[in-house]
Amino acid sequence: MKKNLLNYLLNGAIILFLVLVAYFSFSLINNSLKSEKEIKDITDTSKSLTNQPNLTIQLDVQNGTRENGIASRITEFLRKNGLDVVEIGNYKSNEIEKTLIIDRSGDKNKALKVARILGLDGRNVIQQLNSSLYLDVTVVIGNDFKELKPFIGSRN
Repeated sequence: MKKNLLNYLLNGAIILFLVLVAYFSFSLINNSLKSEKEIKDITDTSKSLTNQPNLTIQLDVQNGTRENGIASRITEFLRKNGLDVVEIGNYKSNEIEKTLIIDRSGDKNKALKVARILGLDGRNVIQQLNSSLYLDVTVVIGNDFKELKPFIGSRN
């Protein structure tokens, strides 16, 4: 009788062991299939890639006046309008009469767009190509800054 009971216990333990092995095998296979799908979803960028070039205009803003904070105010306005201002500073002269938009990349349309955003026309756009600056446009703020869009509504 003891042998019979011992055989039943051992057979029950073996069956339990086989059920656990089957469960863990199923879990392992199921999780590995899910993770392969997730990795494919993460690394599959074919849907998000386009043949479009980077359409962001990168520019710097230079203060050509004696007024402090003008470049910062223009920068804030341009960023709110979707432009990428990568640098601000002072121009080599602080006696610039008219605001200039300088095309640096050879794409005059980008310079004209910046001019329109600031409320200027094409007469303020000049071309001085300089590929070493890695910029599309340079804005040199002149003493006419009060006529620019960021300042029109907030004259003091």
